[in-house]
Amino acid sequence: MNKISGRLIIPIIFICSIPLSGQGLFSSTLTDVDNKGTGILDIGGYMRGTLYAGWDSRDEAEIKSGYGESALKLTAKPNKWGKAYADIRFRSGYFEGHTTSLFDLREAYVDLYINKFDFRFGKQIKVWGRADAFNPTQNLSPYDYFNRSPNEDDRRLGNLVLTGRFHPSSFLHIEMDWVPFYLPSVYRFDLLDLPEFVSFTDGNYPSPNLKNGSLGCKIDIVLNKIEGSLSYFSGYDAMPGLLPGSLPQPPFTDFTIQLIPSAFKQSTIGADFAVNLGDVGFRGEIAWKQPEEDLTNPAVPMEELSWAIGLDRSFGPLRILLEYTGKKIMDFTALDAPGEFDPAILQDPNTWPYLETMMGNQIRYYNRILYDQTDEWIHSLLVRPSLSLFHETLELELAGLYNITTEEFMLRPMITYQLADGIECLAGYEHYSGPENTRFDWISNIFNGPFMEFRISF
Repeated sequence: MNKISGRLIIPIIFICSIPLSGQGLFSSTLTDVDNKGTGILDIGGYMRGTLYAGWDSRDEAEIKSGYGESALKLTAKPNKWGKAYADIRFRSGYFEGHTTSLFDLREAYVDLYINKFDFRFGKQIKVWGRADAFNPTQNLSPYDYFNRSPNEDDRRLGNLVLTGRFHPSSFLHIEMDWVPFYLPSVYRFDLLDLPEFVSFTDGNYPSPNLKNGSLGCKIDIVLNKIEGSLSYFSGYDAMPGLLPGSLPQPPFTDFTIQLIPSAFKQSTIGADFAVNLGDVGFRGEIAWKQPEEDLTNPAVPMEELSWAIGLDRSFGPLRILLEYTGKKIMDFTALDAPGEFDPAILQDPNTWPYLETMMGNQIRYYNRILYDQTDEWIHSLLVRPSLSLFHETLELELAGLYNITTEEFMLRPMITYQLADGIECLAGYEHYSGPENTRFDWISNIFNGPFMEFRISF
């Protein structure tokens, strides 16, 4: 089962962060809260117990994650001048080999309304784009790719953002976003099967000063049956690449190599649309991403054009979602997959002058996997049928993803039953698979297995 030990590999599970829970056609990016409470404060939230199981390297069943979580969502009731919102979460349980407790102020912000302008400042989750699964125009919010939750939206992370919006008319909205501090996405390298001589240091991230902030702007047009936007982003990508640290000096007695997560700047021009034609909804996005740094740096991706086109159709209680995503990598040059790294070559002085180049080439190859840039053209298909039964108390869902280019696939069947208002239980199974040297093959031992959850919302 140990498919990748003994070689220098940095698998990143970028694609497994796919938000499979679709966003409504004209849904707001603001978080909805149950209209409960008294006075000027609405109170909502939930409590849940969640369990993920799987198999270890010996094919023996084990608990991967099991936890209890409570969430408290508070909204200061809006008036003509503004409102405030907070999402507070506490989780305690077992996570991949150790017990821990986590407190998270997921969002906390204040809205102010002044004539045709509104402003939002605080910790918030920014969601750009209208596609259901992949969002090429989404750049402002980082992700926690190892968050084990049946709700894919839980992988989004909040960051400090100042947002200003101007509404010159009922159908035209102009938005500006400033992210003053860099917050990287979360990776759990310690969960991956890496060689013993590989370790990670603190990230090489931009310091918190004005010149290192990120900026985004978006123009939205919202009509009766169609809406769309044009967007621009300039700043640091939330997903850092990896750089090799300094190699030890020969002769080697205890060979180790450190890898450094490193942020890079990029600019993105994007557009999206959504059209509602009766029972059929069409959505799409396209984004051109261009790094603003030296491409000789192995942590910097190549320029790319990416897109997503999807539709959903309802047939009574049956709803089917289809989505095609693609990429074109500009100025693409192929790289060979790195072979086995044999530590015995360290004893040959003739190889010492080439070690730095060898390590750099391996890191560059695995950064391409991180950025989904292993081929000049990338094509994927997503299908997600769902069936609602018994007056919408029972829902059956099957999410399937197939990467045509890399031959990876994912399946996630899930069943959800509403016992009463606000009380539900669900169960499902996640399965990832792919050829050697693909992300889904590397993460299969971590993510494959059944899961269940009991939840009460209030």
